[in-house]
Amino acid sequence: MKHTLSAFALAATVALPGALGAETLRMGFSSAPRSIDPYPFGGTPTASLKEHVFESLVAADDSPLLAAGWEWTSPTSLVVTLREGIKFHNGAEFTARDVVYSSCRMMNLIDGKRNLLTSSMGPIADVVAEGDYKVRFDMKAPYPLWVQKMKFLSILSASGADVPEGDIKYDDQGDCGITRYPTRAEFEAGPASIGTGPYKFGRFDKSGEADLVKNPDYWGAAPEWDAVEIRTIGNAGARLAGLLAGDFDIIENPTTEDLPGLQANDELTYTAIPSWRTIFLVLDVNPEGAPGVTAADGSAPLADVRVRQALSMAINRDAIADRLFGGEATVANQFAPKYRAGAPEMPDLAYNPEKAKELLAEAGYADGFTIDFYAPSDRYANGARVAQAVTQYLSRIGVTVNLKSQPWSVFAGQRKNKELGIFLYGWGHPQGPAQMISFAFPSRDKSLGLGASNYSNYQNDAFDAAMKAWAVETDDATANAHIADAMKILMEDLPGIPLYYQHTIWAHRADLKVNGRQDERTSATTVSRK
Repeated sequence: MKHTLSAFALAATVALPGALGAETLRMGFSSAPRSIDPYPFGGTPTASLKEHVFESLVAADDSPLLAAGWEWTSPTSLVVTLREGIKFHNGAEFTARDVVYSSCRMMNLIDGKRNLLTSSMGPIADVVAEGDYKVRFDMKAPYPLWVQKMKFLSILSASGADVPEGDIKYDDQGDCGITRYPTRAEFEAGPASIGTGPYKFGRFDKSGEADLVKNPDYWGAAPEWDAVEIRTIGNAGARLAGLLAGDFDIIENPTTEDLPGLQANDELTYTAIPSWRTIFLVLDVNPEGAPGVTAADGSAPLADVRVRQALSMAINRDAIADRLFGGEATVANQFAPKYRAGAPEMPDLAYNPEKAKELLAEAGYADGFTIDFYAPSDRYANGARVAQAVTQYLSRIGVTVNLKSQPWSVFAGQRKNKELGIFLYGWGHPQGPAQMISFAFPSRDKSLGLGASNYSNYQNDAFDAAMKAWAVETDDATANAHIADAMKILMEDLPGIPLYYQHTIWAHRADLKVNGRQDERTSATTVSRK
């Protein structure tokens, strides 16, 4: 749905409800949170919701949150000092016992399924409470990334489970002597959703609705809003219509076509910032073939690096950023955003469709081949249009493309089951410039937390060696050098094809200030009255 200036002008004549002194903040999400249970899922919508209620030891910007600080006492032991005087929403005091309990619950498989950090905690040998306000994390080998990983360990109250008296003994199966953990259903119904955050749980519905209420006893800065209402509307036009009608105070991801109208409206505006998310193509490079990728001779086109280079050269990234996003996207030249601290400097990726055709011919595919190209229809800003543009670019060099645009719920299941030979995907980098490449491309190494999401079936010994060296390096400069070595190999091999770095855009009332986050999360804590 495209809105014209006249539509905005008409809306400007209608008083926006609550424009002054509003106590309830009404937010329109573009994708639905999957649960209020903070452990099973790691997507941005779910994280945006859960961070209102639950907090971690480390904040999104790597600063201390529930932790007061930390110190490496040896290459394999990290001691975290906790803030004192913090209360959970049920009045229980926050102590080291809760951190050990939370670590156990993260490792406990629910119906045989891993939680968000299950693989990332593989290198953790023990979690020990040293008194009430210190926790020691012992590693099987040096694991410096644990400091960044801790930001995803939401802290739960041990009072919410059947925990035996005395110290909790951590084990990597999550048993820990605990006879019963709260279920996901208990989180979503409310009884288990007890955190330390600025807002308390009110209501959650899997349709994408949630209600939160102010935590008057919050230990940090007092929450701005008495209540927060989250509603999910997947269609961008309908979401903007809700903002125009006064049903929302802030919405995610307006389309770029709507930005001029927002600028021209006295009652509304928008905030845009470059995010840490890279949008890219994932290619299954298995030499035995990839699902949905077929060639006349029965070979595996994506296993040939010349084919992968050709696909990359076929895509005009500048046109995508300028025409589809109105400049509100940054052309990618590597897998981590080049403005992310610690990211290496890589050359620009060429746009050369004629050279792409030559490479396909050299590889034996002068007549092209056929791919089923999958893209989520409701996940990324302008994602459907980007997928259509990529389809056109690849078609121009002789590749027959069957675009399969699917709701995220369908797409995610097929991706997990490794049924997709080539697909559009996005990955944020809150843990630093190696976050995505440490999951997506290494050979699986559970002890170092590498390769848990290698859907490309990629394997390169030199790349694996660089990532293993990075995973145990505590010196930042040396670790970044290993990242640069690894990134260079990937940009030569292209088991995936970077497209652009997404900018996050929020449309909102003009009397509100939005301090947008680079991790794309939409939070009431970032919205204030001017």
